[in-house]
Amino acid sequence: MKNNFSDYLIAAQGSRVEDGLIKLEVWLPWYRTLPLSVVEVAATSIDGRALSLDGAELEVNGKRYPLSALPDLVDELWFVQDSAWLYVRDAQAKAGGKHDAELLVKLYPPYIPMLTWVTRGAATI
Repeated sequence: MKNNFSDYLIAAQGSRVEDGLIKLEVWLPWYRTLPLSVVEVAATSIDGRALSLDGAELEVNGKRYPLSALPDLVDELWFVQDSAWLYVRDAQAKAGGKHDAELLVKLYPPYIPMLTWVTRGAATI
């Protein structure tokens, strides 16, 4: 799960915790552009506390999508040079101070059958 992309998965400088919302700037953990249909945001946590991804959204190319819609987005591309934003609502999230964020992303590249590329990243935001 730790790989060459792990240290860059979460961009600490762009990420933040607000009251009721966690906003993570995320980089694609792959070497080339992929459709959103092969991206799975599998898990995330703040300060060791697992967060529910129900209602979470991913913003790519200026458009926000619920995570549940990603498998159908075969024509929406996540360009390797562009970051995305993950929005996770959390009633316990409070602005201020430093927080340890973790994220687990799975990719299913369409041109490599049977591969699941798993990346776990962490950052202090």
